Amino acid sequence: MTTEIQNGFLILVHLSDIELYYSSPEKINRDFIVISDEEFHHASDVMRHTNGDLMYVTDGEGYIYKGRINNISKTNLTVEIQSKEHFENNNFNIHFCLPHLKNPDRMKFAIEKSVELGITSFTIFSSKRTVSKSANLKRLQKIALSAMKQSLRAYLPAIKEMKIEEIINMPAIKILLDQKAGEKFSFTNDHQKDYYFLFGPEGGFDGEEIKVIKPHSVYRLGEHRLRSETAIVQCASLINSG
Repeated sequence: MTTEIQNGFLILVHLSDIELYYSSPEKINRDFIVISDEEFHHASDVMRHTNGDLMYVTDGEGYIYKGRINNISKTNLTVEIQSKEHFENNNFNIHFCLPHLKNPDRMKFAIEKSVELGITSFTIFSSKRTVSKSANLKRLQKIALSAMKQSLRAYLPAIKEMKIEEIINMPAIKILLDQKAGEKFSFTNDHQKDYYFLFGPEGGFDGEEIKVIKPHSVYRLGEHRLRSETAIVQCASLINSG
């Protein structure tokens, strides 16, 4: 078995169907990893792992560990580390600012697919035309964790809520996505800068909001109108392929 790195993905040749687990950094030392809570129950009750089984674990901060289970108790299991590999986060300076979407499943889709495409920072906000004004951050974090593991990525995405005014005041380049924009999307990532991509709600941004935001660039993603969640995923795809 060999490993390759392609666009931030861990590619496990001949073992592409492996199960990747997560353990927080404080549960990992030089020699051992402790897996507990939901990850433990999935490993022991669903996957039926036993002593001696090979496991792959990420700390969500760029490392993926390879090791074997050397102890299983009623509440956790311990993995003895054999090797580890570090992966770069090429999108560390990219922040997706997502509006509260009316349908929670659409927000789930946007987060899940964006994480699979390499986005690791999300900010949820309200604007004049957002229908929903709240988000279940705990649920969204679970979705992001699952997407990270499914796509064999090594960075646990950060998800938070902010007011639109707070986003506007962030010292970063603001890129607004608007179907009515004259210029088609184009982006080259300068890793010395922070970028905030702002996506409008189902009804789009209010004209006065755009004036207040004062974006550095306003782009459209294509010739046709897209649902908010589709625009978010398409943008993530374009960034990842650029």
